Amino acid sequence: MGQLLIGFIFCLLVILLITTEINASLLFIGAVCVCLFLGFIDTNQLLDSFTNEALIALILLLQVSAVIERSAFIPILSRQIFVPGKRGWSIFRMSSLSIILSSHLNNTAVVASLMGIIQSNKHFVPSKFLIPLSYSAIMGGVLTLIGTSTNLIINSFMVEEGMEPLGFYDFIYVGIPLVLIGGIYLLLILPRLLPYNTMDEEEEEKKFFLEVRVSQKSRLIGKSIEENGLRNMDHLFLAEIIRNNQLISPVTPDEKLEERDRLVFTGDINQIQELRKFDGLEILEEGMDDILKSNLQEVVIRHNSPVIGRKIKDAQFRTKFDAVVVALNRGKEDISGKLGQVVLRPGDSLVLAVGQEFAKHQNISQNFILISPVEAESAYNFRESYLAVGIFLLSIVMVAFQVMSLLKAMLLDIFIFLILGLLKTKDLKNNLNLPLFLMIGSSLGLSKVLVNQGIASKIGMNIINLTGMDNPYLTLFGIYITTVVLTELVTNSAAAALVFPIALVTANQLNVSPMPFIMIIAYAASASFMTPIGYQTNTMVWSVGKYKFTDYIKAGTPLAILYGIVVMLLVPYFFPF
Repeated sequence: MGQLLIGFIFCLLVILLITTEINASLLFIGAVCVCLFLGFIDTNQLLDSFTNEALIALILLLQVSAVIERSAFIPILSRQIFVPGKRGWSIFRMSSLSIILSSHLNNTAVVASLMGIIQSNKHFVPSKFLIPLSYSAIMGGVLTLIGTSTNLIINSFMVEEGMEPLGFYDFIYVGIPLVLIGGIYLLLILPRLLPYNTMDEEEEEKKFFLEVRVSQKSRLIGKSIEENGLRNMDHLFLAEIIRNNQLISPVTPDEKLEERDRLVFTGDINQIQELRKFDGLEILEEGMDDILKSNLQEVVIRHNSPVIGRKIKDAQFRTKFDAVVVALNRGKEDISGKLGQVVLRPGDSLVLAVGQEFAKHQNISQNFILISPVEAESAYNFRESYLAVGIFLLSIVMVAFQVMSLLKAMLLDIFIFLILGLLKTKDLKNNLNLPLFLMIGSSLGLSKVLVNQGIASKIGMNIINLTGMDNPYLTLFGIYITTVVLTELVTNSAAAALVFPIALVTANQLNVSPMPFIMIIAYAASASFMTPIGYQTNTMVWSVGKYKFTDYIKAGTPLAILYGIVVMLLVPYFFPF
């Protein structure tokens, strides 16, 4: 009866991860709490899961990475990407930079840093570069232990099982061939499969959709559009007027403005300050009187954000995030009507006017991928950048040569950064990825439930029976496919957490080394190329590149096949049974 109940809990967990917008960390916490109250895991076992050394090291690494991402070097390197008239060479330079940076830094931050450069380049269309940027960042992540959080999650599971932790460069044996073969695909084949999404001047001006209101005392009231000069703006275009819930479109030059008219503009959101010269134009949000002077932050909605499916006016941005939606972009799709009535979708690009509390909200990373670059005043100067990067590289060398553990190295880095003023105590709170910590800790506890209650053993035996008792290669392939499918449907972290205990027990039942099974999960969990929702960097470039869902299937399927072949051939070779 107990096994049936646990099986039901885990099946429900997977279904909810796939079909709902509930944050993965909440689902994992809920599942492990149910198991705790039903007696399938005791309190000490659960607490031990949250004090796992590799898990703590991951959280500390994220703090250190946040410092490195503010260095002056990444923007400088980014500007060296494009060579006029040489698209292939430019893709090579971009991919190489993305791979190198992503192997040691958070690949989300790397993609965010390079996206703006790609968007604004005058030599090539961004759609030929943005998916390659995402794919190269994913492949760069499988080169080192810290290249992606998935590798560190796998490492935390190994430590929890009493196994030797992974070495810093254990991943390069398979990772380098993956990067070489994947790089050839990115250069020679992928550009042919990607759409040529050009933007003429008119389309470029209509990038974002924003809405303002004519205030009661505005001097614009009673004058025509032409008289008010609303037709002569350089970067914004008046597309519609909403009056008494009626839509006026197109707007003629002699249309006279009335009190509380809602004006719908399209154009370059970076030029929103242009609206300040018009008397009595207000962003549609009470209590944000000085909104046009506020800090603007561009974000992309995550595929599992709770705001998906809700209208902007019902999503409570002000309460939940201390922010107001100023503008929205949805790639090629035209948006019309009231901004507040737009139903949010995954991959939507939003421009938020954010308050002072925005950065302090713990739910920001759960809902959004931040796109806007680091503000100039918060970036380090060259002296500080040299110090930060030098200290980080020295600590990585010490970890690679096993002089000290990753946990000790990251603790030392944080202490030095605090002493030098490169990191402040308030930054520790702001950089804390609490949802990731809770999800991994909970998944470690759930792993114990699967193993201790015999569920992992039964699933493993079923996999063996399906793939053949005498052929561990087929069983390994079964584990790989299972992880890849879960990665595309949920997230890479959740997929690794669900499959690891099953793979470990399966290896024990076959009486072979667990290492090929462990490494196959690590590589499979990062093999997200075929959808825009399986990996966050794919989501980031979705609307910016004006891609369709099918573009990922067309571009990612051949790479996924190549990637799988390389992994299946090389993992058993370098990590034998």
